[in-house]
Amino acid sequence: MPVLAYSVLRILLIVVAGFGLYLAGMRGVLLVAGAVLIGAGLSYVLLEKFRRASAAWLQARGGGRPSRFAAALGSDAREEDEIIARPGDEPPAAAPPARTSDEQHDPEPKAER
Repeated sequence: MPVLAYSVLRILLIVVAGFGLYLAGMRGVLLVAGAVLIGAGLSYVLLEKFRRASAAWLQARGGGRPSRFAAALGSDAREEDEIIARPGDEPPAAAPPARTSDEQHDPEPKAER
């Protein structure tokens, strides 16, 4: 199971980074935050092969079928396409141009010079 191997290796990198930071004198919340950030960075660089294997295993396990969320998005898109493609429906008329603040307060149009 590649997901388990990848997860264990990531946790191991975080622990090793934490131990190194502890030896360097870091303590408390800063130690935990630093260990997680350094472990995540190291896992991104060092565990690419395991990450790809894990992703491929998860994708294969999914069977290539879309998730419920993706299926719902697809059905919504189809409904919108049907609404737009209905014959005889005309798009709404364009709204008149907005009036400027001067036109709103002065109902008489100003003569152009």
